[in-house]
Amino acid sequence: MEEIIAKLEAFIRELCEAEDDPEFGLDINLFDTGFLDSVGAMDVIVFAEETFGVSISQRDLTLYPMNTVHEIAEVVGIKKGLC
Repeated sequence: MEEIIAKLEAFIRELCEAEDDPEFGLDINLFDTGFLDSVGAMDVIVFAEETFGVSISQRDLTLYPMNTVHEIAEVVGIKKGLC
């Protein structure tokens, strides 16, 4: 799981131009804090699917919270059978 978290964090930090932002963290709500919007969310989903070989469906988006790096990583872990 640590590798999943690290790759997601690096991608999202770069996507949001938050490489050195002290407010960015693994458990902050990326939407409430303005780091991500709906377009950015789709970029993250596509990245996760391509990088980790999983498929995240529309149903998954409603079943699982995916507002933080940790939550997104958990969904990837579930899809990979790690959680």
